[in-house]
Amino acid sequence: MDGSTAEERFRTDSRHLAEIGRRLSEQLQPVTVRLPAELIGRARAAWLRDEVEELQAEDFEKWLMRSLAGEFALIGLAAADLAESEGGEVVVRLDPRQIAHAVFAADLWEDRPWGVGA
Repeated sequence: MDGSTAEERFRTDSRHLAEIGRRLSEQLQPVTVRLPAELIGRARAAWLRDEVEELQAEDFEKWLMRSLAGEFALIGLAAADLAESEGGEVVVRLDPRQIAHAVFAADLWEDRPWGVGA
């Protein structure tokens, strides 16, 4: 062992993962994807919505949900500016980070349905 705690090692490993992410981000270009028009409509509505409630103190879970909701709204912004409709789908160019956030959210919800039984 190197004398550090597991928490310190996890923090260090997460910094290393972030460095990989930074280097990958430099190499990736926006990607054209197809998404259901209904879902993009919800993302657009999230972008246009004004949140008027004053936020209370946040624990990690609340912060995470708010952050992911913000990413959802940013996809709505991207779709509003750059989307083309094709049938029941919308074709939109998304930044790889937006795609990564969406996949991360899918993994979270698959692993634990947040808010259900919490």
